[in-house]
Amino acid sequence: MKLALRLPQIHSALGLQTAALFILDGLTNGIDFVFHFWMGRFLIPTDFAILQTLNSVALVYTTASGVFQPVVSRFVAEARGRGQETSIPAIFQSFLRAAFWLGLFLAMLILLFSQGIAQLLHLPTWTIQIGAALIFLSTLRPIAAGALQGSQNFIAFGFTRLALALSRLILLFFLIQVGLHLKAAVIALPFGWLVSVLCAFLLLGKAFWTRGKYVTQSVLRDGWRLSFYALLAYLAYMSLTSLDLVWVNQNLSGELAGAYAGLVLMRRIVALLPAVAVTVMFPRVVRTLAEGQLPNRILAETAAIIIAVSGTLSILYFIFADQLITIVFGESQPEAASLLGPMGIAMIGVSLSSIWLNYYLAEKPRDFVILLGVAVSLEWMLLNLLPPSMQSAVRAFGITGWLLTLGGLLLYMFKPPFVPRNVHV
Repeated sequence: MKLALRLPQIHSALGLQTAALFILDGLTNGIDFVFHFWMGRFLIPTDFAILQTLNSVALVYTTASGVFQPVVSRFVAEARGRGQETSIPAIFQSFLRAAFWLGLFLAMLILLFSQGIAQLLHLPTWTIQIGAALIFLSTLRPIAAGALQGSQNFIAFGFTRLALALSRLILLFFLIQVGLHLKAAVIALPFGWLVSVLCAFLLLGKAFWTRGKYVTQSVLRDGWRLSFYALLAYLAYMSLTSLDLVWVNQNLSGELAGAYAGLVLMRRIVALLPAVAVTVMFPRVVRTLAEGQLPNRILAETAAIIIAVSGTLSILYFIFADQLITIVFGESQPEAASLLGPMGIAMIGVSLSSIWLNYYLAEKPRDFVILLGVAVSLEWMLLNLLPPSMQSAVRAFGITGWLLTLGGLLLYMFKPPFVPRNVHV
């Protein structure tokens, strides 16, 4: 009876946190866009190319190191689901120790070989040396972010992302006032990560910093195994959402490739709220599994949010395609406008597949990682079988996304009976 009375309160609090995270995430993305747009207008083309190259290389690593976030989130949420909250500080501190030494080792390695790396990437050596700090900090942040996500503290989680983008922009403003140009932008990159890490550590609260024992080696071993699967899953998912643009750049004219790049930018808007919904879903799924139950309702609710929100945006894309393309890109692009609605529908399928990606990271990821690999191969095959056109790229992207969603559903429906995992600390 008490649980029934608490359910509306739980859903209300969760809805408030989801809405807050959506707003914070939107602000973060907006500020990030301002940073790069400002630098594109302020720096000379050569310096802007250096900044974007450094940022792209750093993005590869931060995406890879981000695989620690769902791992820590999973262990924290499982501990909460089993009523083992006292073990959470030990879990957090043990993974933080491992991340600290890993990040320090990689940063020192980059400093040691900074000249060779700079020559390979055609960048100034000093940019690589400053970037080493970013590598260290971006290894620590996923541990703290995972702990916040696993604790379902989504407002604090959103603030750590906002702190990164906002502090970077503020420091950039002051450094430019003292006459720095490219150096201002490069220094601002690791500074944002530093502020974000410190913000995350503060928002975790004292409970995570209480003296805790080491977790067993089996937990750390499971953590590395899950990190490996998460890395494969992230790489495959990133490939799935970028192969079509790569193919268009290779096979179509520069004008058409530019128009398609605009479509890719617009489809990211369709995925914005679904990404927040899945972030909120993940620890709830882990906790439900830890309690020995199947998260059917949670998965259905998340799918409903994605279909409702992304579907509404896609309908608007169909109705106001010409106006939206003109507003965003400043001129009419009939090729892009005619495909904006279909691209929205295609993105819904890919967004729904992220539900299964996160579900299987919370349970047993191997089978879905294999399915992701098959999906990437299928998309590339479709792209090369269909006639070269923007329509073919949208079609291949959409078919792959919806088939991946269907495949994840079939895996879920016909999987072996779920056996709860034990976490030993």
